[in-house]
Amino acid sequence: MGIAVLGPLELDGAAAALGLRDRIVLQALTVTPGIPVSADILAEAIWGEDPPATWPKVVQGCVVRLRKILGPDAIETSPQGYRLVHHADHVDHLRFSRLLDRARELVTAREPERAAYVLREALELWRGEPFSELVDWEPGRTASERLSEQRLQAEDLLAEAELLAGRHRETLAQVQRMVREAPLRERRWGLLALALYQDGRQADALQAIQRARSVLLEELGLDPSPDLAALEQAILAQDPSLAVSAATTQVSRECPYLGLVAYGIQDAATFFGREEVTAACLRRLDQADVLAVVGPSGCGKSSLARAGVAAALERDGLRVHVVTPGTQPMAALRGVPSRPGTVLVVDQCEEVLALEEGVPERAEFFDALVVFAQRHPLVVTMRADRIGELSSHPEFARLVETGLYLLGPMSEPDLRRAIEGPAAEAALRLEPGLVDLLVREVVGEPAALPLLSHVLRQTWAHREGGTLTVEGYTATGGVREAVAQSAEGVFRTLDADHQAMLRNLMLRLVAPDEGGEPVRTRVPRRSVAGDEEHLKLVEQLLGARLLASDGDTVEIAHESLAVAWPRLRSWLDEDVD
Repeated sequence: MGIAVLGPLELDGAAAALGLRDRIVLQALTVTPGIPVSADILAEAIWGEDPPATWPKVVQGCVVRLRKILGPDAIETSPQGYRLVHHADHVDHLRFSRLLDRARELVTAREPERAAYVLREALELWRGEPFSELVDWEPGRTASERLSEQRLQAEDLLAEAELLAGRHRETLAQVQRMVREAPLRERRWGLLALALYQDGRQADALQAIQRARSVLLEELGLDPSPDLAALEQAILAQDPSLAVSAATTQVSRECPYLGLVAYGIQDAATFFGREEVTAACLRRLDQADVLAVVGPSGCGKSSLARAGVAAALERDGLRVHVVTPGTQPMAALRGVPSRPGTVLVVDQCEEVLALEEGVPERAEFFDALVVFAQRHPLVVTMRADRIGELSSHPEFARLVETGLYLLGPMSEPDLRRAIEGPAAEAALRLEPGLVDLLVREVVGEPAALPLLSHVLRQTWAHREGGTLTVEGYTATGGVREAVAQSAEGVFRTLDADHQAMLRNLMLRLVAPDEGGEPVRTRVPRRSVAGDEEHLKLVEQLLGARLLASDGDTVEIAHESLAVAWPRLRSWLDEDVD
């Protein structure tokens, strides 16, 4: 459940239906989530220094009522007091602070467009004064003042990012308003002077610095800082570094769409469209200590488990270990510690079912997961068409049933966010009509996500400057043809010997299951890249995002490749015959 305190208290986007004392206790716990707050401190937050004699029972009653709303494990009792146990992404002031830190890094890296996007996302979280009902409690008042200062810093940083991006005309009125609202913030005077100078008004820029000098001296008795003095000298000298043109700003050189490859924990910043689903999965994990994400091939289970759930757990400070079973599932579990705070994510759990049912390692693996889940949170992903095969492993099947989350196709708004979010984060523009075209192609189809990501990657390769265009999308052949075009393009660059080598490689990496559907298999990299020619071929396929590798093993990027590329499908049919 989301807790919002950057304004009147809200739970999951709605006004909290709580009494005043319950609201105060929840907000007091939210000031320092994860850190115990003693009962007498909570009493102080409610009544000040003169609580009634019944305060212990009243505080305890508040906690009981809050647990009924937030969940029985949301507030933990310890000898030190009560501790709010909540995901960092679900507390708005923690998310705001994280976004502000990221924006600072992007400005330092001279990526103003991306920083501006992150800052706008952060400032949208604000609805009013934070912790407004804790102003009479010193820790609450201190937290409110700290967050309010961070909000001002975010506004300053957004104006700086906009100026770095060359948008001085659009930003000038905003900075003038910011100076009027907080004339004692020296940084805002500097931003105003810079905006005026970039607008060709050098004299007005110097006059703004003079006004800043007067205000600071009269109100605070302070001289301008060295930074403002240095800006004044740079304006006088017409330093070329102060002149930024929108035409000179650069968008990210990295494509924000990963193609057929699943998103990993490290890709969380560009993983959009599954925010509500991620929150629901975290709730399921909180309730059962087990999460089993089940759905058809191509619906995004791996990306959700890694870039959604696992990334959120890491931001909570937990140690997350992600494994894929492969052909030696017990070896994959080696090195996973059994320490408090450890979470295990088993992606593509159906790979274990590829082993013969009588193979001991198959049962050993599922038994090991059952034992692990008795002490630590466990996340697994599995294809929906293989889940019936768990009947021969009843204990693990019951575990999956407990934490089952059925993942279906993305809604139209989520698809739009999956397309628009990475583009905005990378400072790319989308030509009007492109998003509508893409959404119509895939809406309602559960297995279309990897194909959508791939066609977006190919559209990015055909971009015009920083704009993804309808013409660029058309050049890819569309959602269903883009993968085939990419694979066929690689195939046609090879001579006959290397084409045969590619065919043999693909038949090692893809095999039909009992129903004839393609299933990817993972093989050791050394076994398919044993000589220089094979190594070059593997590297070429990795570069085209048709294969994926974790360094030690190689696999096709997604089973959908076998569906979308007719040549590979024909190879599989021939191999079966």
